Amino acid sequence: MKKHKSSNNNFINFNIFSFLSTFVRSLIEIFISLYLFKKGFSIKSIVLFYFIANLLAIPIAYIYAKIGEKTKYSYIMIFGYISFIVLQIILRHAVISNYYILLIAFMYSLYRRGYWVSRRFYITNVMPDKKSSCRFLFVIFGGQGAKILSGYVGSLLLGSASMLTMIIISSIILFISLIPLSKITYESKHQKIELFKNLKKSSFKNLLAFSFFELDDLIAYLFPVYIAIYINTTYTLAGNLNALNNVAIIIFSIIYAKIINEKRNYFVLSTLLVIISALLKLSVTNYLILIVYFIDGIILMIHNQSNNKIYFEERNNIDPTHQSLIYQVVECVSRSFVALFLLLFIKDIKSMILVVNLFILIMLSVYLVLDGKRKE
Repeated sequence: MKKHKSSNNNFINFNIFSFLSTFVRSLIEIFISLYLFKKGFSIKSIVLFYFIANLLAIPIAYIYAKIGEKTKYSYIMIFGYISFIVLQIILRHAVISNYYILLIAFMYSLYRRGYWVSRRFYITNVMPDKKSSCRFLFVIFGGQGAKILSGYVGSLLLGSASMLTMIIISSIILFISLIPLSKITYESKHQKIELFKNLKKSSFKNLLAFSFFELDDLIAYLFPVYIAIYINTTYTLAGNLNALNNVAIIIFSIIYAKIINEKRNYFVLSTLLVIISALLKLSVTNYLILIVYFIDGIILMIHNQSNNKIYFEERNNIDPTHQSLIYQVVECVSRSFVALFLLLFIKDIKSMILVVNLFILIMLSVYLVLDGKRKE
């Protein structure tokens, strides 16, 4: 009974932390590509920033995991927070140069991996191994609600206030979020990090699924710039689109929760719908895109939950530390590969989005072939 109570307290504290930290991070992350574009950076420079950030994230995630196992993951989170604040200060003084791109990419990677190495470690510990998808809905409700709020606040601060105001607000809330995080209890093993040994335990099919699932993030990163070029350059529209997307996710979560815990997974179907949704966004150049973004939110809900089902319920006896680390290495390799070999040689943003979707479709085809062989 005591263990069950502790588990519930951990889950509640994690949700409070998740809401506060997601709100603050999203204040700038939702708009970062648009912010750089409005500061005069070219599309190629923005893609270069994203590529370098993900490339650096691979060794940084590994180093963070080793430090976290020797000390505490809360220390990694604090370092990630500090990096986030420094990143905002640097963004406030934008200078158009490749050295500046390298600097913000490095700080962005330090912040992102510091946050996600710790966050994934905590959530993998507080979530049960089986039938976790329904419980994960509470995390989604908090996270998406925070993103809706941050979309409006972020567009207001970037549009009419100052970056300094944002830095002050984010710093205060970030460190408040450490209070519930510090109350999460878990069994500390301080194990040795053996990435390649645990990679061998992983299902290649699942690793492939994580790879092209994370390419959706690359599409989401590019779309604010596409909208600024072809529809409207304001932060307000970007904030409204973000809000609509997340409202749809919350609404449909209530319905989809009833079917996500079934044996059947909708990962393949939702991936195809993600591609179709991206093509719809590219075909609309007026305010009808608001409707498309609402539909896209429903699709993303199915897609995210289907991926969560794979992540939490098919661990193959891999411990939480290595499960988290493997996922992050896979996602960063996937994004870097596409950005390096494809997007850096393309100038038109429409073509970039189409290429990413084509790459997802190719990887999905390989996934289906492997899935078919497994069932034979």
